[in-house]
Amino acid sequence: MNRHLPNSAASRRQFLRDGLRYTVLGGLAAVSARLMGRPATRPAGQVCIKSGFCCSCEAFDDCGLPPALSARERQP
Repeated sequence: MNRHLPNSAASRRQFLRDGLRYTVLGGLAAVSARLMGRPATRPAGQVCIKSGFCCSCEAFDDCGLPPALSARERQP
């Protein structure tokens, strides 16, 4: 008594299509959320004035740029 419904192939295809669609949308939402949570690479209003020579810069103590942060970590 195993009867097949006439639309079983169509409903299976629809199920797979919807599953793929929602998986892609979920992945897109996850990537968007991840990118929204990242800080900017350069703090607003800060520009390097010494071209990466941080230790001799007069703004070294207050600088928030990544090269200055790593240079301060290396200092004893």
